[in-house]
Amino acid sequence: MRKYFADLVKIGIVIPAVIVSMAACGAATAQGAPADDKAETTEATEATEAAEATDKTESGEPAAEVTAEPKVYENRGYKLSVPGELADKITVEAPDLNDDGVIFSAYETKSVEAAEAKGQGNLGYGWLFTITERNEEEAHKVMVDAYGGQQPIAVTADGVYLIFNNPTDVRYERATVEDMEKDQAEWSAACEWAASVAKNFAKENGLTVIGFNNTLAESALAKAAFDKDANYTISTTEHGPLAPNGVDPLPFYEKMTKGALYENVDVAENEVPDGEYVVLEFPDEHVRYDFFFAEGSENLIRTVQTPEDSGEYTFFTKVTFEDGTSKASEIMHEWYNAIVEANGIQ
Repeated sequence: MRKYFADLVKIGIVIPAVIVSMAACGAATAQGAPADDKAETTEATEATEAAEATDKTESGEPAAEVTAEPKVYENRGYKLSVPGELADKITVEAPDLNDDGVIFSAYETKSVEAAEAKGQGNLGYGWLFTITERNEEEAHKVMVDAYGGQQPIAVTADGVYLIFNNPTDVRYERATVEDMEKDQAEWSAACEWAASVAKNFAKENGLTVIGFNNTLAESALAKAAFDKDANYTISTTEHGPLAPNGVDPLPFYEKMTKGALYENVDVAENEVPDGEYVVLEFPDEHVRYDFFFAEGSENLIRTVQTPEDSGEYTFFTKVTFEDGTSKASEIMHEWYNAIVEANGIQ
């Protein structure tokens, strides 16, 4: 019986310690379809055959090497291109319309075959990614909850969201450890291609790009914007913490996320900016986000978690805006000022 994608996200793999240190495709929580239970695929667009590198020219000299054409898969109006040099190393599934909204699933073929030879074909070895369709509510939930291994990457003109699902543990497999060491470059190339799909799929399909990088700061902003029951305050030293009081968070969320890249960064204790900052706080979750005003640090965010049963944990996130001029702390201050006005504070 065919397993559905929602059930398959529960699958995990135990990897020998010697292999865990190798490069892996993934982020935070294991999920994905097992390699041996694949849906029927649609036919891929046939790539143009590359000329034989050993062909002779009229002068008798070997012909210049021809780069293999990419292999293009199509499904329900979407396209996925596999570079020619990887075309025979990647297995792509493009299932017909299904309850899980799966459009494409990609696997590193040798890992799939190695796992099947060991009788472990149902453990998801070789899985690189799955792209699924989701409605707006489902996509927003992914962003609010910061689900590991699930990243919204695009939205269609009709409001359909595309989610890039990737494994968060090592899915690399070969017959022996020696074979794994020998083929490491092949696995790395497959993972690099998978990462490029997450980055480029929207543009290559003419869709609106969603830049969501699964940081806690992004999740917090999404929670304030999309979770109607979210309990949060925004504060500065001007008037202290204030509840939103009916202020629409969406305009500010859009300013904070449009054309913005969020990345977790390391900041030494002596490099933490001095001075004031805007605070976005979720008291029920014992977490706050500090947006610094200090010159040169306006796009640095400090996340401070204070669980009831343990100490304080601090993380930093940097925002880079495409326009080169937007500043996160200024946008958050605008948001705060709107709440101040809504509260009738002079």
